[in-house]
Amino acid sequence: MADFILKRPLVLKDGTGFDVNPNTEIFAESSIEIIFSIDQEISTSSNVEFADITLTDKLTLDDDTFIIRKNVITGSFTHTGNLITSIDEAFVHNGNMTVGNILIAEKIISEVTQSATFFESGSTLFGDSLDDIHSRTGSLSISGSSISLNYGSVTEISNDTTLADEGSTSIVTENAFKTYFSDQTTNFQRYQRKSFAHTGSFISVSTASFAAVTASAPSGFTATSENDFIFFNNGQIMEHDAITIEQSGSEFLVQVNNNSIGYDLKNSDEIVAFGKFDNTYYLDFDGSNDEVTTNFSGSSVRPLNKTYSFWYKSTETARNYSVFGYGGNKNGTFTPNFNAGRPLIWNGNNWYVYWDDTSAQDDGEWHHWMVFNDVESIVDSKLYVDGTLIDINETRTSGTVSNLNNQSQPLTIGSYRNNSTNAGHHFEGSIREFAVFSGDKTSNASIFYNGGIPYDLSDETDLQGYWQMNEGSGTTVADLSGEGNVGTIDGATWELFI
Repeated sequence: MADFILKRPLVLKDGTGFDVNPNTEIFAESSIEIIFSIDQEISTSSNVEFADITLTDKLTLDDDTFIIRKNVITGSFTHTGNLITSIDEAFVHNGNMTVGNILIAEKIISEVTQSATFFESGSTLFGDSLDDIHSRTGSLSISGSSISLNYGSVTEISNDTTLADEGSTSIVTENAFKTYFSDQTTNFQRYQRKSFAHTGSFISVSTASFAAVTASAPSGFTATSENDFIFFNNGQIMEHDAITIEQSGSEFLVQVNNNSIGYDLKNSDEIVAFGKFDNTYYLDFDGSNDEVTTNFSGSSVRPLNKTYSFWYKSTETARNYSVFGYGGNKNGTFTPNFNAGRPLIWNGNNWYVYWDDTSAQDDGEWHHWMVFNDVESIVDSKLYVDGTLIDINETRTSGTVSNLNNQSQPLTIGSYRNNSTNAGHHFEGSIREFAVFSGDKTSNASIFYNGGIPYDLSDETDLQGYWQMNEGSGTTVADLSGEGNVGTIDGATWELFI
């Protein structure tokens, strides 16, 4: 325990006929003997007075309410100025201490059995009641494994847009929820089945065909069965026990067990199916002034190495300008039946590639096309139709890549340029599921063909533009790549795919 040392010493002074020994400043650092003497003899009849001060064992001030005795201070003490201790020892206070203003200390160490903090809100504990409100400004940093909110444990605030961790103690951000929800609804709406009626065509005595898609189950759905449909033959319901269904490309087949159902199908039968069909839309281009304009690429940049994936059908056997282009017939343009029935991609004067003739250009059926335009090495360009590689027929290169025609306009679908007044620029047929990728993606040709059922490309890597053209109404088509290149429909019309 520290000694109490007077900052301003006690001074006892000599007087006339009165001696003090030692005659010096008294700091009370240690015990000291003080002798008072007078220069006279004292007899029994003498009357010597020393007022009321006595230093035998204590110093009493203020009517005995404040006492300094050796190393102890007792009584009440009111301090109105600055209290400064100058020695490097512990200051110990036994009893109650009240600080009426701000207490500032470099470090406070407390060993207590109970502590109560009175906040300005009136509460003695932080958040001990529902009406106890505490405000805090600035950032809050909490270390440790978790915090508890309303008796629930929280370990993190997560911005994981895939929600892959599936954490039961994670709070997701608004961005994470919106991004995940948008991705899921895109895929869900693309394949959401609704109930439609379709009329089939006779194939054989045991099979009827419908131009429809449904039996194959997209991710997240349970595969359909004959129990999801009602089949009628000439208005009479057909028994399920004698029927099986099969999806073959874009054809939905009803196969009949003749022995179980008791009759053969005839080409004059009218067979109607009602059930979970996936009805989709597409855009039809009349070859005169129909097109979809976008803001994708172009902007006076020469053709770049890209892969184009799309579905189209057409009956046009002549030169069919063009499925897509960038402002001119030699600016990264793909044209079916360009010459001698051969499809062509053209990047500039004497810089092009022909592929062999294929009936998919003009047979009036839906086909999946995948074109890789290798600008630097035209001989390495590729064309796949329905997942099958088409042989190159002819290539031509002259000069250098730097001499290729610049793409003077952004991508136009259904024409080689954005000019709806010129019929000679336009494609005649139907198009859907148009996508653009950077680099060569033709290794996925069979996957994207998907047995004749359009494959959702929105989650594929290197995707730069994706217009499914499945809206069914309106004058725009959404870009599902996330790049924001919304397509504007000029003249092309919506058709229902059945």
